[in-house]
Amino acid sequence: MQRPVVAVRYNNTAREAALTLAELGYAALPVLDHDDRLVGVVTSGDLLRAGDLNDPVDAVMTAPAVSVPGTAVLVEVMNRLVTHGLRSLPVVDANDRVAGMFSRGDALRIMLTPDDVLAGEAQYLLDRYIGARRWHVTVDEGHASISGRFADESERRIAVALTHTVPGIHTATIATTPAATIAIAPVAETTPAAAAVH
Repeated sequence: MQRPVVAVRYNNTAREAALTLAELGYAALPVLDHDDRLVGVVTSGDLLRAGDLNDPVDAVMTAPAVSVPGTAVLVEVMNRLVTHGLRSLPVVDANDRVAGMFSRGDALRIMLTPDDVLAGEAQYLLDRYIGARRWHVTVDEGHASISGRFADESERRIAVALTHTVPGIHTATIATTPAATIAIAPVAETTPAAAAVH
């Protein structure tokens, strides 16, 4: 998401909001009350419909604002963007204060992240958890495969869960490898003649 947050107050004029949108090229701005809490969103469409740019922002904004919590998963955020026909929406914390703005462009950048970048992000999480490169992750078209030494089933679940937190990774599984084949050298037969040689 985009940070720092650029916002307007509910009592700013629509003209001030229009100037900010024009200068920054944003699709929308969050509107905050006197306690910095989200009360609405003002878009270029809102301002065009307003007609009089001398009105306060709260007279022309869209309210209540469609927003998502900072803990929302990517699928939920994208669904809200598409369902409500929005180009961007505010991301809020537990106190309804805006932590950032998430746009369709942000979503596309995540979707188009190359597999090797996804693998690097997942590997970083795994290495940070386990302390050494005991586990190795590869990614193919958003599907992650984790290999390495696992002490038990709990570690396997942790590795999968950590890898799955990387935005853009669709599935995460433990690589299955066939049991290792141990080559045993044939035992040479001892013949009487060989036994006689010292």
